[in-house]
Amino acid sequence: MKNKVSLIPAPTAAIRASGLTHIDFADGYSGQADRTYVDAEQAARAVFADPPHMVRWLIALRNGIVAPFGLKASIDFSDRGLGKIGVFPIISSTGTEVVVGGDDKHLDFRIWISMQPGLKGSEVTISTLVKINNLLGRVYLFVIMPFHRLLSRSMLQTAVNRRDNVSPEAR
Repeated sequence: MKNKVSLIPAPTAAIRASGLTHIDFADGYSGQADRTYVDAEQAARAVFADPPHMVRWLIALRNGIVAPFGLKASIDFSDRGLGKIGVFPIISSTGTEVVVGGDDKHLDFRIWISMQPGLKGSEVTISTLVKINNLLGRVYLFVIMPFHRLLSRSMLQTAVNRRDNVSPEAR
């Protein structure tokens, strides 16, 4: 049976943990996993492990399109010393929440993942928060928004339905 993922308002904890000076866009998705994740990093690795082929294709397309504008390829966001989850550097991590993200000329973004253990598994919540830095950031966000909504829900859906273990080394 598939566990349901729901669109929710961005949690206050995500907004606080983002460290962004202001937020122009924020969303959230939450789902109940049957399994209990050890911590938020393990849940985050489950969200970003084995992304759908469409994600890889869209990232490659995005990187090709934005390169002439001097924007970073997503794989170029530097590690801040806490490691990475997928291509995203970890900005902060506690047992129950992890923040990944990056800053660029056009926008700064954070992805907050929370894991709350329960009696029958873990509640996993993901929130994306964006600070737009210029007109290019506004255009960029407008263009990617339909894909973002689809992929955020889909990747969380995969994580809450995941039955296997996700190792700390998983992308």
